[in-house]
Amino acid sequence: MACGGSAFLALWNDVDAEFDAEYNRWHTVEHVPERVGIAGFIAGRRYVSAAPAQARYFTLYALEDAGVFESAAYRDVIDRPTPWSASMRPLLQNVVRAPCDIVASRGGESGNGIACVRITSSRTVPHDCEALLDACLALPGVTAAHLGVTRSSVPGAFEKWSRDDNPTHVMLIDGVSEESLRACFDALDRLVSAHFDPACAALIDAYHLAFEIRHAQVDASLLRVAPASARSR
Repeated sequence: MACGGSAFLALWNDVDAEFDAEYNRWHTVEHVPERVGIAGFIAGRRYVSAAPAQARYFTLYALEDAGVFESAAYRDVIDRPTPWSASMRPLLQNVVRAPCDIVASRGGESGNGIACVRITSSRTVPHDCEALLDACLALPGVTAAHLGVTRSSVPGAFEKWSRDDNPTHVMLIDGVSEESLRACFDALDRLVSAHFDPACAALIDAYHLAFEIRHAQVDASLLRVAPASARSR
């Protein structure tokens, strides 16, 4: 998606089939709008895929800057979940959470598909990241490319989902469709290998768009105000 800011939050997860309808309703009606309503959030998107060997859901939030991760309002929605959110959290499986600072971006058009490239590398910034993203943008069906460096902070509520194999970098490739992006997987893998000297093979997934909401579209009833004690910290 056209990120528009200098940071993003990427999340992958599964949920058992018996809870799938409830998950989608909660995610659409409350969870994503509640977060996107926070000052500093630009937009949120839920993507889905039925492809095997990858998480079923991918959620992407565009943020104005990484300071939002430390804001009282954001900490409040994590530390004081609504009853509905508190009941849904234990149902989430295979969660990967990657808050990222954007270090390079090319293109600007969102698509109906997205490819997510998870990279583990000792390089903070790869060889010529602008050339890397330009090469991604030249692939068939690609409309935008963004490279993020993962931040290490993990909120206490998510510690049980923190993993030793979390990526050091996340590359987001917007495209016209999930299918067109899957056709680019081999090329994306070669580009990552050439620019990153990765410690292991990149994990590449693709999804299609299921839901999107922007900050200005959030209903006032979902806007959260952090307690005075939190705002004063």
